[in-house]
Amino acid sequence: MDLLIIGDPHAHPDYDNDRFTALGKFIVKKQPDIIVCLGDMADMPSLSSYDKGTKGFEGRRYKKDVSAVIDAQEKLFAPLKEYNKGKARLHQKRYKPKYYMTLGNHEDRVSRATNSNPELDGAISIDDFQYKKFGWKCTPFKRSLTIKGITFSHYFTTGVSGRPISSVHVGHALVSKLHCSAVQGHSHLYNHAEQTKPDGQKVFGLSGGCYSHPKYSEGWCQDTEFQWWRGVIMLEGLDGEGYYDSIHAITQRSIMRG
Repeated sequence: MDLLIIGDPHAHPDYDNDRFTALGKFIVKKQPDIIVCLGDMADMPSLSSYDKGTKGFEGRRYKKDVSAVIDAQEKLFAPLKEYNKGKARLHQKRYKPKYYMTLGNHEDRVSRATNSNPELDGAISIDDFQYKKFGWKCTPFKRSLTIKGITFSHYFTTGVSGRPISSVHVGHALVSKLHCSAVQGHSHLYNHAEQTKPDGQKVFGLSGGCYSHPKYSEGWCQDTEFQWWRGVIMLEGLDGEGYYDSIHAITQRSIMRG
């Protein structure tokens, strides 16, 4: 069984979604059994609290943000729909992977907005992103999802502070603190580390990079975006106990060229 990991894609109304078309074609070509998005599919700049009230905030609109997320998913799934139409015409087996998403802090901007402004309750919702309609099985923000012994979350926390596990060597931090195979997004860094448990079982920690637009830039990230890694990660031959036969990090650049 093969599993594809998509780090934070950040669909944003100011940046085109062509990278999602390329990724959809890549998925059809490789045909992983499971696809996991680590959250922040939606960027939601209109609900950002970081630069609210600044000149750069002017002109942001909730509906534009939601439209960008829906457009990204339409582009992502279009190659798969076309592929399966061809298979149906030939009466051949269609490709039907399973889709999972661990919701991120950018999706959670909707929940924070409704909590801070009760008059918005019922007017806006995470359901506006149509994740379920497109086939994603969603895990709430800050909750974890386990597949074949590997635990996924937008980010993990330790201690009472509730702050994300982070480090330049975040993969090592994950496996050392959680003592299991764990994959998270959020930092947009690609980092991978492995350890062996006393019983011989190998486990790993992985920070999954991101799949944002190559020119994506916002006020909250201008001092760190040069560190980001853009691409997707394929885990091949999952053993069901939190490990794999091989791991491949595929850059966004190579996916776009392909």
